[in-house]
Amino acid sequence: MKIVFVVNNKNNRLAKVLPRLEKYCEQSGLGSTQFITTLRRKHAMELAKQATENGCDYLIAVGGDGTLHELINGVFQSNLPAIEYPAIGLLPCGSANDFVRTARISNSIEALIALIQTNTTQKIDLGKIILHQTQETHYFINIAGIGLGAEVAQNLEKSSSVLGPRINYFKHIIKGFVGYVKKEVNCTSTTWQWKGRLLQMAVANGRFFGNAICIAPDANLADGQFEVAIFGDLSIWDYLKNLPN
Repeated sequence: MKIVFVVNNKNNRLAKVLPRLEKYCEQSGLGSTQFITTLRRKHAMELAKQATENGCDYLIAVGGDGTLHELINGVFQSNLPAIEYPAIGLLPCGSANDFVRTARISNSIEALIALIQTNTTQKIDLGKIILHQTQETHYFINIAGIGLGAEVAQNLEKSSSVLGPRINYFKHIIKGFVGYVKKEVNCTSTTWQWKGRLLQMAVANGRFFGNAICIAPDANLADGQFEVAIFGDLSIWDYLKNLPN
């Protein structure tokens, strides 16, 4: 059995997690284990593609939602058939860890190793996005956002906060409301249509985004469907008064 851990070292996670993880893997006798550290944005995608093509049984993201997202897209960029893909896992230690709230994944190293030892996996849905102008393909495991949420996510990537992720998310959402210009959009599917000024749309496989905001309470990771949440011509006051819900 070959296991590859891809560790996002943002905020010095290596020093916090890696020594314990390496020690527990050694004590558990898992077989061949490899620990690779990301050095830049989207590096986890490159590492996942390489690990998949080199052959591994388990590919584990040590980080948050962004690291997991990059791993999945890296696996799909490999030149192997899907039947040869590794099982993907997550040891959550990111800024928000929204996906694990729906998937109910523990941050316990011991629990992760036990799942590997018993070969306990679960099949879940993925989202696929094709950008028609460039024909690029992207996959998402949690939520794909259009509008304000996507802009907030881009700004968060460039920032850091000593006050913690929750305050940082809130700050950028408020700044986004002040500067974001709503777009006129027309959304269609085989069963519904919506047209109007859009603040935010979330195509949801998981339930949470934005650091524990439950955007899609009925979303299910394995029902073959997405829940779509549309926020039209809403104001900053609409957001603030409904945030506790």
